[in-house]
Amino acid sequence: MSIATVKYAPVQPAMSFYNGGRGVTGSGRVFRMSGVSAEQIIIEVGKSSELVAAFRMVEEAGSEGEPKFSPQVCRDLAKAIACRNYSKAVLELCHLVRIADALGGGAGYEMFFWGLDAARSSGFRAQAIEGVRLMGGRIAGLNLTESGVEAVYPDGAFNVTFGRMPFLSALMEFLLSSVGYGEIDGVLRDCLGPGVSAKDISDQANGLSRLIYDYLKDHLPTAQNQRKFRRLIEFMEQKVGEDFGAGSIDDDVVFEFWRNESTMGTADGVDFKTFPAAFKTFVRFRQTLDAAGDYQALSNPHAIGLDREAGEIDPDAVYGMIDTIDEYQNPLLALDEPPADAIKFLNRRETGAINLLFECGDAAFALPLSLMRCEVFGKGQGQITQALRRKAGAAELGKLIADCAPESYTDKARELEGVAAHIDKALLASLHALARNRNSAAVNLVVTLRPQADFTRLRDVLAVDESGEGNVVMLRAASVAERFLEVVEDADQVGTEIAGLMNDARKAFRGISRQGFSDSEADNADIQDGFADGAATLIDIGAQITAFVEFLGRVSLPHPDWEGQFAADKSDFSQQFEMLYGGSR
Repeated sequence: MSIATVKYAPVQPAMSFYNGGRGVTGSGRVFRMSGVSAEQIIIEVGKSSELVAAFRMVEEAGSEGEPKFSPQVCRDLAKAIACRNYSKAVLELCHLVRIADALGGGAGYEMFFWGLDAARSSGFRAQAIEGVRLMGGRIAGLNLTESGVEAVYPDGAFNVTFGRMPFLSALMEFLLSSVGYGEIDGVLRDCLGPGVSAKDISDQANGLSRLIYDYLKDHLPTAQNQRKFRRLIEFMEQKVGEDFGAGSIDDDVVFEFWRNESTMGTADGVDFKTFPAAFKTFVRFRQTLDAAGDYQALSNPHAIGLDREAGEIDPDAVYGMIDTIDEYQNPLLALDEPPADAIKFLNRRETGAINLLFECGDAAFALPLSLMRCEVFGKGQGQITQALRRKAGAAELGKLIADCAPESYTDKARELEGVAAHIDKALLASLHALARNRNSAAVNLVVTLRPQADFTRLRDVLAVDESGEGNVVMLRAASVAERFLEVVEDADQVGTEIAGLMNDARKAFRGISRQGFSDSEADNADIQDGFADGAATLIDIGAQITAFVEFLGRVSLPHPDWEGQFAADKSDFSQQFEMLYGGSR
């Protein structure tokens, strides 16, 4: 069915897990983003469960249910790390380590940092005063001041305030959880002992900063990506308000952002001139908001159990949430991994036709119009920029701007349907390759491809579990599978439906001329494993393509149907492209 002929119904917005809170934007203005700060978003963008776990360790540190660090300290720490603005704090920390060791009589710095249940400035002040008292009222190389403790060196002095110590303590906790105690302690030990100068402390701080940098480069997005997300956050704050979550990002938001930002040019290395750049950043942003919200929901301490009246949480719900938080795995990538990569299930054109859909994951169903705009007008914009690079003439450039779309939305939907049809054929071919070699994976594939098939005719051939209800034949056992595959093409024994399926499978195999689809290759043991694994992946891929195409028929559009939407969008994109590229003529 063509998507242009279907009546449309509104789509329900995604549920949000967020429940209020405050954060700080890059401009320093305070905003409320459903309980998730800008810095938490940037951390989530890195998709590093290890980094998130390190911050969680800081947030959950404490005893008897009381957090060691205040929410403000945790937010300040996240901001410093996410924005890579930690060099000054690291220098302060190195000086504080030397101060802590001196206050403990040279016994190490650990007790000063971990001797308090709650990291508060008053507690650190009390520790410092007590340390000086125990050392006879004075410690060489230290001066107790009204606001903090001053470390004195042969080449200068450095004061660490009591108010700063809770943050530095949280930084220490984070570094030990992330970079690791061994490496951190190895640097900090060189800050201790006699004869250490202020320059030595500075050198050790630089070394520690390098360790942090090396760790974060694998766990945080690049500075350019950070700036991209800050632009989106500021836009969402202005358009939606202080409270917004993943559900606030819709197709209208994406288009308006691109229309506004595309003419702004490049600023700080950030450029949203192309619609695909804006759309893909919003997809990542939405995925990040979802993940951050799920982590926050998991962080709320509730009992896990089956007593609903007592407020206990179903363990299955928790496991499901954890699965949602895990990074989305693009199933297309599985086809490039052994053993499936030995078979050419999809060619470059077919992969290109569905790649964006699978890059988006669930976000494709939240932003369906934006995805179609990206596929159709994104390609048109690509043709315009290519023409500019090869210095095309004014007439050609003008035609590309006016047409601005190499295909319509209906054409794109048909392309997706075509890939789904090819996947059906590839699954049939895989069934033939597996069945001819008596591979038990063929049994599962038969049931998947014909779930409603009548297996009654097999009663006289196979062992039947009479204790079950209906006429379900137990095909899973290895011996039964072997017997089934021996007769699966005999209509007299399995029925015309299943025999017909196997006949279609044989024709499909003969009709595909690609790597892996030949008699000699199919009999190879490694190729057999490839068909078994690849078929399982293709089932998921085909199901998602079909689900998305069917979903397009239920999307609520600004215009009555997809043909009308395409005509309106073509006019809008052409006008925008004229603004962006018309002057080049």
